[in-house]
Amino acid sequence: MLSQDRGYNRVPLEVQLIWDKTAQTIANPLGLTNEILAESLVKCPPREYEGAQFLGRYLIPRVYVRYDLKDQPRDKNNDAEHVNDLFNCYNVEGYKTDCPPPICCFDGEDMNPTSLKAQSGFNRFEALSRFGQDLYIFDVYKYESRYWEIIARNVSNHHKNPQLSQKTPDYIKEVCNAVEDKIIECTSTAIDNFVDIIAADRSFKIRKKIKVDCYNNCQVYPNFRTYNSVGHSENTLNGFIKKNEFAKQGIESRTDSELITQGYISYCCGAGDNKATWGRALAHAQRLGIPVYIFGYAQNRVPDLQQFRENFINEFNEMKSLMIEFAAELCDVDVSTIDEENFPIKIAGFLAQYVKPSPKHQGRPTEEGLVDMYGNSIKFDGTQPCLTLTQP
Repeated sequence: MLSQDRGYNRVPLEVQLIWDKTAQTIANPLGLTNEILAESLVKCPPREYEGAQFLGRYLIPRVYVRYDLKDQPRDKNNDAEHVNDLFNCYNVEGYKTDCPPPICCFDGEDMNPTSLKAQSGFNRFEALSRFGQDLYIFDVYKYESRYWEIIARNVSNHHKNPQLSQKTPDYIKEVCNAVEDKIIECTSTAIDNFVDIIAADRSFKIRKKIKVDCYNNCQVYPNFRTYNSVGHSENTLNGFIKKNEFAKQGIESRTDSELITQGYISYCCGAGDNKATWGRALAHAQRLGIPVYIFGYAQNRVPDLQQFRENFINEFNEMKSLMIEFAAELCDVDVSTIDEENFPIKIAGFLAQYVKPSPKHQGRPTEEGLVDMYGNSIKFDGTQPCLTLTQP
């Protein structure tokens, strides 16, 4: 039974009586009692979860608690080494009253009103089976929806005994399952919000990786091609440059005379005002007297590719204006007298990224090769004017 002086006794009495009756005839080598339960409430009060109501902390026979492996938040189910650590902990320390119990809720898939479904403690449940402990302490909750149930099972830290932290694949599994079960929408916004809640204690960098992997696995942008910044395969920046027979990026492995003969320098860039790219471009263009062409691309999937490209061009133009104003002030000339066509840094175009098969192209990708802001293929040989002079 529950220590009732805290006002948490919200499970029907008839259900508690059935649990209590069963508890009198099952194995309890840990010696769990109502006194131990009451002590645990003092040392480790129940946790509040958004979208959940706490019903109470109870001694419950484990036969009434269902553990469904498909709800296991770990990507690879139970961890044998971790189960061993938990088993040994029970042998040495017994039950620790300062540890949050596993959490559960009433099982909506079972007609038996005494049946529960667990949200945490999967490895612990297996360790208890090996230990021969048929009775355990659980915190019982009622959730507003499956969404909040999944949130709770991911943010709960159900014990301070040996712990197994969730890893990136575990979060990815949870998100993808939530999308598949239609608990969250298959959109970048829904996935972002979900990840920010269940992985709130992870760094921004880790959460970003989880989100990007979930976009890919859930096909949030199924017709969108991204490019890796390293390597030389077709779906890398170097691979794109090589396939389209453009000049190799940067200036490495070439002499100044070879670069001048080449006629231009190329850089792939994910933002129109990337300062590192602009710094290199200005230095090389001025030193060698040849133009630098920037090939724009979205580093991550975006919902509106045309809008991204328009923003890229606007960012580029803002940076170019600053450079022109700086040069005009330095030389004490009127900005209006400077011919933008002579500006040595130019946008060549954008990498093809919208790859949905097009019936107009006999099933080939809608975008191929180098494209303009609108996704139309354009030719490039190193002599073209800057794309910003004609678009948007």
